[in-house]
Amino acid sequence: MVMERRDVNSWVQTYGGAQLRTFDRTVTFRITTYTRSQRFFGNSSAGGTSSVTTVNRYARFEYTGASNSIYNNYVDSGINAGNVINPQDIVDTMEDLVRRTVDVIEPRITNRTVNARVCHGSCHQNCHSSRGRR
Repeated sequence: MVMERRDVNSWVQTYGGAQLRTFDRTVTFRITTYTRSQRFFGNSSAGGTSSVTTVNRYARFEYTGASNSIYNNYVDSGINAGNVINPQDIVDTMEDLVRRTVDVIEPRITNRTVNARVCHGSCHQNCHSSRGRR
């Protein structure tokens, strides 16, 4: 079987693109808050309430819509028509694919802001009493 550069390039695009589209990761941020309130009487404090609240927030990082053309011509220069393909040419092509994959995934992993609003126990009791919310 005679393989030409275009055959290898087609294989690289088809299989590289399919694998890149599997990049889909959701990260869970588990945020736990500890609060303590005190009631002040004169110069001393007495009583008070404590609460622990945990919420989960999520961030998704993906490239499920990646095009195969991202890998177009990521074939080692030693792979050309009429040349014998050496094992190192294949290794170099695989290294290029990994490098390219990292290059296109890294910008998709960005800083995110996660908001977690929590309600303190005493606020919850006071604001949600039978008299309704305040």
